[in-house]
Amino acid sequence: MKKFSIFRYLKQFSVVIFLLAVMGSVAIYLYGRSQQRYIASTIIQYTNKGAKNGFTPDGSPLDVAEIYSSTVIDAALKDLDYEANIDSIRSSCYVEEVIPEKQEKLNEALLEKGEESSYVPDTYQVFFVAGSDKDEDYAWNVLDSIIKNYCEFYTEKYVEEQLQSNDSLALLKGEYDFVESAQILENDVYKMLDYLLNQRTNWPNFRSVETGYTYYDLYNVYTYLYNYDIPNLYATILGTAETKDIEILMNRLTTDSEDLQLNIEKCQEQASQLKLLIDNYSDRNKEMMDYHYHNTNTLDGGTEYILKDVEYDKENASKETTYDSLIQEYVNLNIEMRQKQIEKKHNEYLLSVFNVAMHEEERETLSAEEIQKKIDECTVLVREFDRNVEETGRELNRYLSADYLTMISSINVTSAVNLKLYLVIAIVLFTVVGGIGAVLLGRLMDFIDYHLYVDKTVGLPNRAKCDEYITEHSEKLVKENFSCLVLRMTSLNDLSRNYGRATGDVVLRDFGMILKSFGDLYGFVGYNGSGMFMSFFPECSSGKLDVMIEAIRRQVDEYNKINAGREIRFVYGESTSNDDGVFEIRALLHLALQRMNTPKDTPKAG
Repeated sequence: MKKFSIFRYLKQFSVVIFLLAVMGSVAIYLYGRSQQRYIASTIIQYTNKGAKNGFTPDGSPLDVAEIYSSTVIDAALKDLDYEANIDSIRSSCYVEEVIPEKQEKLNEALLEKGEESSYVPDTYQVFFVAGSDKDEDYAWNVLDSIIKNYCEFYTEKYVEEQLQSNDSLALLKGEYDFVESAQILENDVYKMLDYLLNQRTNWPNFRSVETGYTYYDLYNVYTYLYNYDIPNLYATILGTAETKDIEILMNRLTTDSEDLQLNIEKCQEQASQLKLLIDNYSDRNKEMMDYHYHNTNTLDGGTEYILKDVEYDKENASKETTYDSLIQEYVNLNIEMRQKQIEKKHNEYLLSVFNVAMHEEERETLSAEEIQKKIDECTVLVREFDRNVEETGRELNRYLSADYLTMISSINVTSAVNLKLYLVIAIVLFTVVGGIGAVLLGRLMDFIDYHLYVDKTVGLPNRAKCDEYITEHSEKLVKENFSCLVLRMTSLNDLSRNYGRATGDVVLRDFGMILKSFGDLYGFVGYNGSGMFMSFFPECSSGKLDVMIEAIRRQVDEYNKINAGREIRFVYGESTSNDDGVFEIRALLHLALQRMNTPKDTPKAG
């Protein structure tokens, strides 16, 4: 049987080992990719005074689940322009408390004593997990946008008021008449002025880096719009009395005037009732004052005075509160009524303008397209400055959030599965497994080959193996310098007869080992039985074959000198494809056998 050699087995199955390592590594890589998750994380800290007690700046309980609320996630996806399901993003977010190590030990000690810890964390780690169909950049971008929008959400809700927004964009597509469009623009600009006045007072020194504006600058811009651009738009519309449909506009203005009149009458009625109630309270208060201070200068005030004082204090507290609220409500009603009266007069003025225009046969007018163009220009201008106001507000909220919410670590993205490490492990593992398998399989094949194709006496391939070799090479012509050498040990019968079969087998085996050394180096040597050996050398010229035969002779001579009386004698026959012009293996074998039967002059060895 062949000698055990790990390197021979590895070389024999090197291609199989390589393919196994590649396929196994690819399989592991694909599986790892399917299980891959990209985890983005960052640490935030609430820095307001009440944070360590679990409260927001306005005193309400802190709820960290708002970090991945629908409002925040929706805003984050819009900023990134990602199309994703909000619920799927929310389910991929989670928040964990960050508790200092000393505090954890203290909490554990309290638990051992059976006491509860009163510690409330103000630091949290926020996570977002992206699936295998995404990449690291996606995870980073989503978490960054979530934190950014949460800061704005947190500041708007608990620190600063909501951002101001206008609905004038609807004018570009709405079915409004010209004068109605101007009214809506005027209302929007007026509301924005009120908002900017408040912001200018609260944040006089804040300047936006993005827009370059302060609230004072923006207030001046909207003041100019309100005092010049809007009146100019009104002048254009009313000066020409141009409408899209004058009858519909007149009906709307008439209906609005009637509604305003009803509201005015309602306010007047409510104001009258309140006036009566206020007068009654006033009279009642006067009576109480007279009752309280009646005879207070007399010496005999005594108990009666004390009782009056207690009764007055008990009743007057609630009456003063009620009285003040009635006065405030009365004032508000009069303000509302005055505003309605102004609006009604404005509608009546518009009605008069368009009523006159309706009956004028010849009047100079601008085209509807020209007026609409002016409205659109004014609307676009308002929209542009609305965006500046909104962006300035967002930046202010981010600025404010720094005092209440801090991001104390940058966003870090890690892979749940280290594909590179797994790939290296897979390559090493499958290479080792393949190598072990190759050794086991190679050794198993050696055992099979030994039992099926090796002659146990000689230790060379047997007749079956020789037939297999000849059959394999008989399917096609052999190449040039393909040599065939057959040898027969002629002294085998004498040795077996004189010294016994065992001795003959030993000498036969020794001769086979001499031939095997050449077969292992240059080709194939097999034992065909009855002292006959077959050798095939694919790349061996006749000259090289002669040298090989000479070498065999020398080794046989040396063997015979050592083993006197048990000599090896042999005859041989040879053939070479190109020298003999034969390129079929069976024909070459047949030719060699013929030449062996005509022995050459070989002293001792022949």
